[in-house]
Amino acid sequence: MQKLLEMIRIPLGVATVIAVAYLFYVFLARHQADRRYAERNAPSDAEVTKAAKAFEDTYGGKDLKILQFYAREGQLIEGHSTVLCYGVLNAKTVKIDPPVDGVAPALNRCVEVSPKHDTTYTMTADDGNGKTVTAQASVHLEQDMETVPRITSFTVQRHTVESGRHVYLLGFAFQNGKEVSIDPPVFSPMTDSAPFGQFFVSPEKTTTYTLTVTGPTGHKAQKKLTLDVKD
Repeated sequence: MQKLLEMIRIPLGVATVIAVAYLFYVFLARHQADRRYAERNAPSDAEVTKAAKAFEDTYGGKDLKILQFYAREGQLIEGHSTVLCYGVLNAKTVKIDPPVDGVAPALNRCVEVSPKHDTTYTMTADDGNGKTVTAQASVHLEQDMETVPRITSFTVQRHTVESGRHVYLLGFAFQNGKEVSIDPPVFSPMTDSAPFGQFFVSPEKTTTYTLTVTGPTGHKAQKKLTLDVKD
C-alpha cells in the first residue's frame, strides 16, 4: 500500500509543475501582447504636443474667452422650453440679454429659457478690468398646428324683418380659442368662453362683420360675414 501511494504521488507532482508552467506561459504571453498593443496605439510625441497646445490655446492663459454659447434647440415649438448652454474663461461676471435667471461664470453651464417669440440672446462676459466679449444664440419659434385657433363656422342662423328692420341671428364655432371678439362691436370680447355662440344684429345698411378668435399664444383666426341689407 505504501509503495502504491508513492507511485501515485510522483505523477501528481509532475502534473502540478506542468500546470504552473502553463499558467506562467499564458500570463507572460498576455503581458507581452498587452505591451505590444499599448506601444502600437500610444500617441506619438507630435500628437501629444498638438493636444497640449490645443488645450493651452483653449484653457490656458488669463485672456477672457467665451468657449461656447448655443441653444439646444434652434427651432422650438411655441409654448415649449429649451436651454442655453455656455462656457466662459477668466470671467468675473456673465449676463444674457434678454435677461435669463441662473446665469453665472462657469466652464459648462445650461439655463432654461421659454421665449414667447423669435429671440436672439446676447451673452456678455466681463473680466472685471474693463474688457468684455460677447456672443449670440438665436431661437426661432414655430406654431404648434394642433393648438392654432380656427373658426369652423360663422353663418346666418335666421333672418327676419320686424317693423321694417332686418334682424339676423348669427352663429359661430371655433377651436383652440382664448378670446372671441366681433367688429363692428356687438358684444364685449369674451375670454375662455364656450367654443360656440350666437348673437343678434340689426344693421341699417349692408355690413361686413369680422369674427376674431385669439389663441393662447397670441395667434389670431378671422372670418368675415357680409349681410346684404336692402330696403
